[in-house]
Amino acid sequence: MTVWRTADPDARLTDADELGPPEETTPADAQAAVNFVVFDPEWLPEDCRVESVTRRPERPPGRPADASVEAANQTPHSEGNPCSLRTVVAGEDRRLRLKQFCYDWAPPAASVAPLWRTPEPTPFDCGDAVGWLGTDYKDNRGACVQRDRTQIELSVTAGEFSDEELIGLLDGLTPADPAGANRVRRVPFHRLNYWARYKVRPPVVPHGLWDYAPEHPYEESLVLSPVALRERSPVPALLPTGDRFVLDSALAFTEADAVEAVFRHRANASDHLWLTAADAGSPLAPSLPPEASDQSAEAREAIDLRETTVHCAALTEERGAWEALWEEDGVRYAVWAGASQELDGRAFRSVVDSLEAP
Repeated sequence: MTVWRTADPDARLTDADELGPPEETTPADAQAAVNFVVFDPEWLPEDCRVESVTRRPERPPGRPADASVEAANQTPHSEGNPCSLRTVVAGEDRRLRLKQFCYDWAPPAASVAPLWRTPEPTPFDCGDAVGWLGTDYKDNRGACVQRDRTQIELSVTAGEFSDEELIGLLDGLTPADPAGANRVRRVPFHRLNYWARYKVRPPVVPHGLWDYAPEHPYEESLVLSPVALRERSPVPALLPTGDRFVLDSALAFTEADAVEAVFRHRANASDHLWLTAADAGSPLAPSLPPEASDQSAEAREAIDLRETTVHCAALTEERGAWEALWEEDGVRYAVWAGASQELDGRAFRSVVDSLEAP
């Protein structure tokens, strides 16, 4: 059953029994029941084995009376109940957790969301993407990467693993069900998006290196076709020129005078641009000049670009992630680019400078 085809935007969870605990599964079996490409570790450290694989099923939003969000492994920060996959890898006196899900409520903050506030996280090549090493939100040694639109987060929960082992595990991930993965790849991002499908607000989180963390009013959103984005956007959207990035999907926030668009790199399935355009008076408009967020960054600067002042930031200039905030013609724009092997800071600024109205 494909979850993105069966969601009812009016459905709400009312029975605590429906929330339920995570279910045992295999990565291949899980693919048909989740909204992301499922990966399976092809390489494990010599003393390690996969101890368990569990899937948290997607459920409609809601927190029924007597429901235990802890038992269901759900977040206390929203009423959403999206799906995820958890793989536990165990070795001799050591263990780690690998979590996979669709990060769909905001751009993954500077590509290091689970490692937020790590001073100078360490980048590494991971398949066609860039992964990161650092300290996660539970103060565990952690790593993360976004591959094929799937957010993958690793946390060492017991004992020790070398950085080389963590890198090798993430770099060796392969799609568990190639045919099922292809079906997910063909679905636009906002059709997969849990919050847009159920018309509910997601948790509020940092978006990146500038202090910007608005509520996304997905309850009033409307998915836009490429034609609608060009002709019926509530504010002028900007589109990349050339052949580097292609539109994945977009939606309008009809009451907030804003539009959100996601673009993907043509050369791989991992790199993305996330763009928000909002009327200067919209609650989704970034403050200008922006304040720095509480994540270290190699660069934060105001530069002359697009015949205005653009506030640019980079976690690292060479690998990203990068972002830019500015205003033109009464519209405030924010663009985030995930960490990349294909871009660098100069290329990112060139992309921003070349964005054009449709």
